[in-house]
Amino acid sequence: MVKRIVLFFAVLGLIVTACSRQEAATAVPPPTVTETAAAATPIPTPTAKPTATPQPTPVLPSISVADQPLTDDGEITIAGVVSTQPGWAVVYAMDDAGELGQILGAAPVETGVNKALTLTVDPLQASPTLTAILHVDEGESGAFEYPDGPDEPLQWEGGIIADTFNLDFQVTLPSITVSAQEVGEDGLVTIESVTAPQPGWLVIQADDHGELGTYLGSAPLQEGLNRDLTISIAWREGTPTLYAVFYEDNGRPQRLDIPGEDVPFTINGQPVLKAFSATYPPDIYVLDQPIVDGIFEVERVISNGPGWLVAYFDDEGEAGLIIGSAPLKDGLNERVKVEVLETAVTPIIHLRLHEDTEPGDDFDFPRVDQPIRYQDRLPQTITFNTEPGNYLAVADQPRQPDSSSVTIPLVVVEEPAWLVIYTDDNGRAGEILGETLLSLGINRDVTVEIDPEKAGETLIAALHLDAGETGGFELDGPDVPLQRNRRPVQVAFSWMDIED
Repeated sequence: MVKRIVLFFAVLGLIVTACSRQEAATAVPPPTVTETAAAATPIPTPTAKPTATPQPTPVLPSISVADQPLTDDGEITIAGVVSTQPGWAVVYAMDDAGELGQILGAAPVETGVNKALTLTVDPLQASPTLTAILHVDEGESGAFEYPDGPDEPLQWEGGIIADTFNLDFQVTLPSITVSAQEVGEDGLVTIESVTAPQPGWLVIQADDHGELGTYLGSAPLQEGLNRDLTISIAWREGTPTLYAVFYEDNGRPQRLDIPGEDVPFTINGQPVLKAFSATYPPDIYVLDQPIVDGIFEVERVISNGPGWLVAYFDDEGEAGLIIGSAPLKDGLNERVKVEVLETAVTPIIHLRLHEDTEPGDDFDFPRVDQPIRYQDRLPQTITFNTEPGNYLAVADQPRQPDSSSVTIPLVVVEEPAWLVIYTDDNGRAGEILGETLLSLGINRDVTVEIDPEKAGETLIAALHLDAGETGGFELDGPDVPLQRNRRPVQVAFSWMDIED
């Protein structure tokens, strides 16, 4: 009984204690959150980020070419090209100054990356260093149109896209082998060998102040090696230096067309040729002419070594006494003026070459300066007429655009005279187009201003006497046409328009 009372009071004590704790908890007010504090510390709200769009890498145009060999097939490889648009990889030759030369070939390029492009060039036109340039294709698609078209080099950041590369030539090049030689009176020149990459012509030309001059002779060439060629030349027009020149055969087959379609074969823009020295028989070329103020002129003289051109008067068809002389240099002498004793001039003058035994001294014959002998004989004298009358030589000539003049190569007059140009009237002199006053003696390359509006394809050159007022052409007065054998001294020639 006592245990139950004790247990009752223990439980009651626990209940009282619990109630006291509950009241205490209710009595304490909860903490208050102010509006200011709430505003200062907002609860962040997550924001969705947009998905990033991938950006393409910009295309940078480029061209790359490696140094490479060049063989007879002419194939060039361009390692790689990157282009922003369709275009062309174009290969240029380089000139001696390192500037761009001619275009050798072009290969099409697609937008993007292009690898191992190939193109073919003429190996004989290639220079040791080439340049590849990226061009656009702005004109007809797939047709390279430049420089006469819109396919210009691609411009990128103010410049062009280019790469320079070198060639190792493994090409069969044309060659000419010829030695210095003496040309005899038969005019034969020997060429030891010619290697020709194609059929053509081997042409011998004179020297014109370091340039190719008069055509003297030729021989056909077969493709490959040609040995021991013999060419007959007009040796009297030869010069101490001659050129053996390889010409293409572009015109009529087996016919040499120069001037015309047959032109010198070139490598890198330079003709394939070989210069060589030549000596000739002693020779004199002179025109009939009057003696003017005691002087006459000889067109050309070939002297083997220093010498003298000597004039003799005529003694019943033979060379008489010496009446004048002029010094000569070794080789070709042109337009040599000879002063003579005018009172001793005869209608025929004889000319002969003499040695210059003591160079620098005056002509001293017969003590020294003996006549030249050729092949152990004394050559015949060359003669000319000092009373030739009046004559002229014309040449057909092209009519240049906007041209208002013609040129007459040679006029010789022994009295004051006019050169007059006429229209052609069925083979007779028609309307006068122009005239010019002539000097006594030899007149070369005479230019006459004419009225081109009235000129036809055929013109007539004629000579008129200058018998009235000096320097004034008086057609209806005393300046009548000059005659020879009772016929006017006149010659027709063509003045044709140049074909496009």
